[in-house]
Amino acid sequence: MGDQKWTIYVPVFREPVEPQLKLFGKEFTIITKRARNEAELVAIIKAVDAVLVTQDTPMTRSIIEACPNLRIISKYGVGVESIDIAAATQMGIPVTNTPGVNSDTVAEFTIGLIFTLMRHIQKAKVHIQKGGWKNQTFFGCELMGSTIGVVGYGNIAKRFIRKLDGFDVREILVYTESKQHEISECANLHYADLPTLLKKAEVITIHKSLTPTSRGMIGEPEFNIMRKSSILINTSRGAIIQESALIKALKEEKIAGAALDVFESEPITIENPMLYLDNVVLTPHIGSMTHTARERMVVTAAMNIVNVFRGNCPNPQNLVNSEVYQG
Repeated sequence: MGDQKWTIYVPVFREPVEPQLKLFGKEFTIITKRARNEAELVAIIKAVDAVLVTQDTPMTRSIIEACPNLRIISKYGVGVESIDIAAATQMGIPVTNTPGVNSDTVAEFTIGLIFTLMRHIQKAKVHIQKGGWKNQTFFGCELMGSTIGVVGYGNIAKRFIRKLDGFDVREILVYTESKQHEISECANLHYADLPTLLKKAEVITIHKSLTPTSRGMIGEPEFNIMRKSSILINTSRGAIIQESALIKALKEEKIAGAALDVFESEPITIENPMLYLDNVVLTPHIGSMTHTARERMVVTAAMNIVNVFRGNCPNPQNLVNSEVYQG
């Protein structure tokens, strides 16, 4: 990178910060400041060479076009809904993310949520706090012999399926919009359309990115065809489920329960009815929060930037818009 000094805008560093600063070294000047609105954001970043952002910082077309020096938009995590990919591509700006760094972490967490819900673990603690002890309401279900429905078939879904090995589940049903169905290492894995999966599965877990197609894809019609004994897990994006329809299904016991790490609007408010339902397990979007996964993520996000300024293409696995390097 020579003696050139580049400027990076990082509104909020994700921890741990030290390995990122080590990668950036003396070649980069770092600006850290939260913007309250789009105009303030443009004023801060109009002369920067790179940005490293979370989902909370929108990179719209107007913002990108206001930054003539911008050479890369690096995103912590996987979701890039807050970035106008088409605008960045038209301007020749690579957009990178960090896929795969937390796949095992979220897959493990998903299994934890399943057992917490199936075996009433969270509810049992509250019962003890109130002076109670075991009673008939704590009879649960077993994962062994059950049918698992997996909505989506990306990195996390595949890791989750691999971790099911040894639990002796009866069948794994996968719904994916991809027309290229892979041959799985799991003999009991079968592809299914969404209605079939929802009708047959006792455990339904969502592992899809949020797109115009997937937004609100689980609503009242879908809850109406689920089993009364089924449970729903979501560790991907809250808006994939229509929350009002879920609350209605839980209250009317159309399904047995739900475990959610993500929500339509975050953070949820104290008025949210799900906080007061016994058949719900809630966590505050912590599925990827392990020390090792977080360090992998921040190092990958920083390295995506460093590669560009070293004259290299970012790792193709992390490149959202590979078109900028074609030709």
